[in-house]
Amino acid sequence: MDFTKKQVTYDADAEMGYIYLSEPHTNKIVSTEELPENDDLMIDFGEGVPVIGIELAGKTAKRIAKIVDRTNFYYKELTPYGMTYYSFRINNELIRKSVSHPNAEAILLHFSDENCQDFVGFDIMDTKSYSEKYLIG
Repeated sequence: MDFTKKQVTYDADAEMGYIYLSEPHTNKIVSTEELPENDDLMIDFGEGVPVIGIELAGKTAKRIAKIVDRTNFYYKELTPYGMTYYSFRINNELIRKSVSHPNAEAILLHFSDENCQDFVGFDIMDTKSYSEKYLIG
């Protein structure tokens, strides 16, 4: 996969991972903020899209390192009310707690533990702000 189409990356030297919600280098990052419940996750807020991507550190980044070569991370799903959303999962662990960043309430982050330390993925509820062509193909 060409880097501009890569959705998940891992830098072994920095021990950091990154999940893209939009094509790399097409939108400007205007701020980066930690997720209050887990400082291993940092949200990159953008100009052009609400969230450009999620930076991952610590054990969360190491979990991402194992899946960077995978493709088709995002799936289009429907809520029980018929609303479309995009779903991203790094594994199939049971979701025990979901949170959102106060400045990105349309991105619902999921964890397999009540303390929000075991990240399993997220859902993008605001589908109009993101490119289906980039996320789904």
